[in-house]
Amino acid sequence: KTLRVKCIQKKGVADFSPSYIFDEGSTIEWTPSSDKLSSPAPGIKLASGPDEFFGQDVQVVEMDGSFDNIQELVYVESAINNANTKFYGELTQAMLALANAPGSNNGTGLMQTLAAFAIRSLYEKKAAAVKLEAATTVEA
Repeated sequence: KTLRVKCIQKKGVADFSPSYIFDEGSTIEWTPSSDKLSSPAPGIKLASGPDEFFGQDVQVVEMDGSFDNIQELVYVESAINNANTKFYGELTQAMLALANAPGSNNGTGLMQTLAAFAIRSLYEKKAAAVKLEAATTVEA
C-alpha cells in the first residue's frame, strides 16, 4: 500500500511563499515517467494546486507513492518551485542524509524536508530583519 501525504501551506503569510509543482496557481497532477524515476507499482503521483482549508486559502503539494532510489528525487526536485533550497540538489541531498529514517523514501520525508527548508527560510528572514532593526537603532 502506498502512502499519500499532503503539505498544506497557508497563503498570505509574511515572508513565506508556498511551494508548488511546475506552475504557481495551477492545479497540476503529475505522474513522473518510470524511465526517470523508479518506484514500486503503482508508481509515484504528485499534485499541486490552490485549495481552501478551514476557511483559509492554501496551496497544497501532495505525493502518493515511494521512491526505489532516493538519488532520483533530483528529477522531482526540478519540478518543485519555492522549495526554499539554497542550491539545486539540496532537497535530494537532505533526503539522502536521512536515507535510513522512516519515511525517507516517500512523501512523509519529502514534505518534512520542504517544511524544514521553509522554517529555515523564515528564520533567516526574521533574524535578518531583527539585525537590521538593531543596527538602525544603534545608529539613531
